[in-house]
Amino acid sequence: MWWRIILIVMACLLTGAHFLRYGNHLAAAAFALAPLLCFGRVMALRALQLLLAAALVLVWGVATFDYVSLRLAADAPWLRLLAIMSAVILFVGVAVWSVEGLIAKKRQRTLYR
Repeated sequence: MWWRIILIVMACLLTGAHFLRYGNHLAAAAFALAPLLCFGRVMALRALQLLLAAALVLVWGVATFDYVSLRLAADAPWLRLLAIMSAVILFVGVAVWSVEGLIAKKRQRTLYR
């Protein structure tokens, strides 16, 4: 269970660092504090899962498309960039999937109480 929390924290910090690079301090702080939702109830975990899934598509998907398009327009090498961004998307996707395991553990604990 601890490895799930580490994956989620790292994915949130990675997304927060992406926002911090462009000077959006509020979004960076929100993503830095988002892993605290791991210690809430099931609905808080669902909100965290939705936040990470939205970041997966709206942040990393769009950024990948923009960066690769920019490289293609400049006639610069783009395959390594695509591989790196695909690895980032896969990593955040695994973090989204690992939230489901936390939800299952939390439901299992509260089922018999």
